[in-house]
Amino acid sequence: FRVNLASAVYATGAVLTLYFLLARLVESRWAAALASLGFGVSGVLWSQAIVAEVYALHNLLVALALYLLLGWQELRRWPLLSLLLGASLANHLTTALVIPAVVATLVWERPRLSLRTWALLIGLFLVGLLLYLYIPLRWPAVNNGEYISLEQFVHHVTAQQFRGALQWDGWRNPLRWAIVGRLLLSPFGLPGLLLASVGVVEWLFNDRRALVVTGLIFVAYVLYGLNYHVPDISVFLIPAFLVMALWMSVGINSIVERVQRIYPGECARSATIALASLVPLSLIWTNLPAVDLSRENESERWGKYVLGLPLETQSVVLADVERFAPVHYLTDVEHIRPDVEAVLLGEESLYRSEIEARLAAGQTVYLARYLSHLEGYSLSSVGPLTLISSAPSSLAPSPQVIMGAVFGDVVTLLGYHIDSASSLPQNPLRLTLYWQAKEPVPGDYVVRLRLVGGAGQVHWEDEGSRPVSGLYPTNAWRSGEIVTDYHELVVPPHLWNGEYIVQIGLFPPFGDEGLTLTDGESWLSLEAISVGIGDAPSLENRMYAIFGDQLWLSAYDIPGEVTAGGSVPVSLLWRAKLEGPSKLLHFAWLDEGGQVDSAVESIELEATSVPVFVTRSLLTAPIDPGVYTLLVGWGTDGSGQALPAHCSWIGRLRHSCSLSTVTVSPQQEGLANFDGRILLLSAEVGDEQFGLGASLPVHLKWRALADMENDYTVTTQLLGPDGRLHGQVDAWPVQGTFPTSQWEVGQEIDDRYQVAVEADAPAGQYQVVVGIYLLETMERLPVVDYS
Repeated sequence: FRVNLASAVYATGAVLTLYFLLARLVESRWAAALASLGFGVSGVLWSQAIVAEVYALHNLLVALALYLLLGWQELRRWPLLSLLLGASLANHLTTALVIPAVVATLVWERPRLSLRTWALLIGLFLVGLLLYLYIPLRWPAVNNGEYISLEQFVHHVTAQQFRGALQWDGWRNPLRWAIVGRLLLSPFGLPGLLLASVGVVEWLFNDRRALVVTGLIFVAYVLYGLNYHVPDISVFLIPAFLVMALWMSVGINSIVERVQRIYPGECARSATIALASLVPLSLIWTNLPAVDLSRENESERWGKYVLGLPLETQSVVLADVERFAPVHYLTDVEHIRPDVEAVLLGEESLYRSEIEARLAAGQTVYLARYLSHLEGYSLSSVGPLTLISSAPSSLAPSPQVIMGAVFGDVVTLLGYHIDSASSLPQNPLRLTLYWQAKEPVPGDYVVRLRLVGGAGQVHWEDEGSRPVSGLYPTNAWRSGEIVTDYHELVVPPHLWNGEYIVQIGLFPPFGDEGLTLTDGESWLSLEAISVGIGDAPSLENRMYAIFGDQLWLSAYDIPGEVTAGGSVPVSLLWRAKLEGPSKLLHFAWLDEGGQVDSAVESIELEATSVPVFVTRSLLTAPIDPGVYTLLVGWGTDGSGQALPAHCSWIGRLRHSCSLSTVTVSPQQEGLANFDGRILLLSAEVGDEQFGLGASLPVHLKWRALADMENDYTVTTQLLGPDGRLHGQVDAWPVQGTFPTSQWEVGQEIDDRYQVAVEADAPAGQYQVVVGIYLLETMERLPVVDYS
């Protein structure tokens, strides 16, 4: 808590320092306040002000350095600046990017500094660097009493583990310019960029020294952004945003002065300031939902679920950065299973070495991340964790339900277990399957799940996943081995209330001919689950409509673009008590001419006393492409009369309310539609022939179909002729710099990948696979066929 709070203090200090600097540089205090506020509520800085990271402090130190360079022009500022630069380097190495501006200031001012003063400056700089001594002093406490070596110290201080991401030819890549250009536009938008441009022109004629100092810092950080290939490059650009805010203040001040010359008087000045204030005020409105983490507790819930599993004592969990944090926090801070150790490493090779060393020492090892090259080990699921063993398991499990169903005469489903704590739809359905290979499985099969209604209609089906979190393909199973396989089923938003039968099957990754059971069927029914009315705490869009006296529609979720004649999932969040007779929920499509295109079937909803509930409907889009408005209304099945509705706080009574406009696109457009959220427009793969150990270029083009609250990960995989994975890249789109939560409906995104092929991969025909999943839950977005 204290470290997180420190970030907020540092970020606030950076904003205040910027304000006091601007108060010295511009005449208008309003211009200084508006630009400082805009910097404070810019999305990236705000996001770093509420997490435990180095960037809030780094930007406070950069702001202080700028204040000493521009706002306090006295000789005694140089000792303070030297001490500040040394301490700042101990916090973040990119402080070196400020040094060109310091040198330029020395050249410009030519201060008369004696040798004694220069010695003092160097000494104070080294005193600031003494903060690095914390590392060797603290090292034994967190490394089992071992002291740090000189090589380890240099490696740690110079951040050698990240050196591979720094590619000095990045500035030659047009894609990097597009990435950095988009990021420079993001903090203040086009209006802020124009105001900053006015400030640059103003200083070009009136204060070239200030322009050179700030320009050198801006250019240095932009060049660094072009050459440093990491997903979170935006946080490294915050000092450039700080300089833009400074220029923006100069621009606002310049405009205010010119307006006053043309229109003397307080009215014109106040109007100009009020107009300029829209920039920071609009940032508060747009960025607050994006940085609000008050309901982001999925990691904590996942961690508590995992640590509640029957893990072996003194075991270790090797995790990725997302899974490491909750386990490490809960074990070390809340002392939940403190005997379990969480380990985070930098490279896959280090994980494999760690597995080998831990198993040799007799320690139980669990995996909470994807890891290739696990040949020779036997894997099994312990909830979402993967247990790694040197020998295959032949112990008879104790499934909740015993099955003994045989798939293709080679694999037996001994039984399954459904977590009784699962409560749909708020929680995922946690399903554990117990497989046994009667003999070596000749092919690579994925486990598919689907939900079937009472009439046999398939309401939902996933794409399938390899067993044991995708890590243990069936053709790696040993004869007689028992494999515990965990899956999570998240209720689709369009699934209506009722009972559904869970079915499973084993299928090839890209085929529909699965392994058959003794009755010739490919699907095995497990048991019926009940999906009831549940609360969805977060839907994408807010709305305020009141139907009758009690029904309040407060939020909805609907795709912004769908395929003609395709399925349209619609979720509505209601706050009410449905008492009395059952109600009918009506939908209709309104075309651009104001005509009702087609009436969608009414859906009956039984009475309930639940005060907050969600209705989920799967509608059918109009056949003709165009832009439509979806209308919603309530009626009673007795009289058939629609309930009168106030569609806004002061709106007049209507029989239905407009939800949202939806673009209906032609059916043949695009390659794949991922859950009505993302459309894969095209995919281009490099040369048809490529060498092993090389990288295969893959160019994807996406279109956003709906506003997305989550940041989805794109996985690009290469499957070899043996059915195994021999190359994979998992990242947020556009080299990790353009998360899906920032996409706008209808926006098209170019997304390029370089998928490295393993040097020891077999020769032959390879399949390129593209998928989208949510890292927090590992749930894949299904490909929906609207045709």
